[in-house]
Amino acid sequence: MKIFTRNLLMSGCIVLVLLCAALFAGCTSTTTPATTSTPQITATPTQVLTSPTNAQTTVAPAITNTKVATTTAKLSNGVTLSYPQDWEKKELYESGLRDYGQNTINIANFFSPDITSARAQAAQPNLDKSSYTTLSIDVDPNQVSDFEHYFNLVTLALQQKYGHIDITKHNYQLQISATDTFSGYKSYQMDFDTTGMRGSYIFTDVNGTIYIFSFKNPSPYSNEIQEIVDSIRIVPQVTTQKSR
Repeated sequence: MKIFTRNLLMSGCIVLVLLCAALFAGCTSTTTPATTSTPQITATPTQVLTSPTNAQTTVAPAITNTKVATTTAKLSNGVTLSYPQDWEKKELYESGLRDYGQNTINIANFFSPDITSARAQAAQPNLDKSSYTTLSIDVDPNQVSDFEHYFNLVTLALQQKYGHIDITKHNYQLQISATDTFSGYKSYQMDFDTTGMRGSYIFTDVNGTIYIFSFKNPSPYSNEIQEIVDSIRIVPQVTTQKSR
């Protein structure tokens, strides 16, 4: 009887040991798949980070420089300037009475392309409805001893020509043809509106010879005009002229 009881107890222990072993094996097998999912977690951030990088590289080419290239014009009377290549240049040498009341020599005219609706809209408010912007370059053949008096005369002449002008801006400190070694020539700039025309006129005193740069309808091409003005260089010519 003792032997049978002992065997029964031993059999129970063996069964218990086997059950524990089976449970342990089951726990081990359930934890193994958790380690296999780790590469998927690390792969997802890699895809997220590369997406913005690709977006930036595709946007960058869209930022392009649409600025029109310029060319240089060497004109008579020692005038050199740069202007956009898509502008039309017409060189000539014609005398005549101008709207500012002086008989001068017109040495060149420049004409912009037709003003687009986008440029016209950006230039508002602008009473000038001209379809393009112009630059006329004149030279007064007569020597001038009093530049201030000359400027007063051309201002009065413009008022008489157009009946009335509204001076919107003036610059009495402008220096034309300035370089690193030369301060430039004294110039007076006057921006004004008539009833239907907008003008920006620059009068430059080059040792008694007056150069006139007349921009009409300047607002749609204001950036280009400023670059033209900055590029103007004048090398005075030695001539015999009447003084007045």
